[in-house]
Amino acid sequence: MHGVLSNLSHSGALVDVRAPLAAFFAADVELRLGERATTVAARTVRVEVKPQRKWQIAVAFENVNESTRSAIEATIDDAFAAARRRPILVIDDHAARREALVELLRDRGCTPLSPATPLDAIELLTRPELHVDICLLAKAAFHGSDLGHVLEDSFPWVTPIEIIDDYETSAGLAIAAWEQTPVARLGTAIG
Repeated sequence: MHGVLSNLSHSGALVDVRAPLAAFFAADVELRLGERATTVAARTVRVEVKPQRKWQIAVAFENVNESTRSAIEATIDDAFAAARRRPILVIDDHAARREALVELLRDRGCTPLSPATPLDAIELLTRPELHVDICLLAKAAFHGSDLGHVLEDSFPWVTPIEIIDDYETSAGLAIAAWEQTPVARLGTAIG
């Protein structure tokens, strides 16, 4: 079973999964925290069914060693940094519109990331220290493109927002979506 961490602490994690669980479990769990991977014993403490046939599992860690504790600490530090940066990916093949959106997001305290190619976009999304959860996409990329499918299949935590002709509204929608992310809630908590 594979999942995406939506919350992490030294004592446990909240994991989003797509496959249903037959029962609670106690097992070794592999945590991939950026470039770091570690294994820790864990037991399920809660299972919740979410909309769109997603499941959320809360696990408690047991006997966390120093190496794992350090990897978790580094991941939490990365999340704090991302909460301050407010990263939003902007993918648009219209240069003037892309530049206008980047400027609007920057003026509103975000860190817009504007990759030059689809491969650059994927590279940014795979950098866990960035915590990119929101992607503004041009209409062509949003509806049925290969990039749209890659986002949906490989980066399920990323919320795509379609760019519309009203740049202010597009930027506002992206920021509103970002404010609903776990990293944004962390940013609110830390001030």
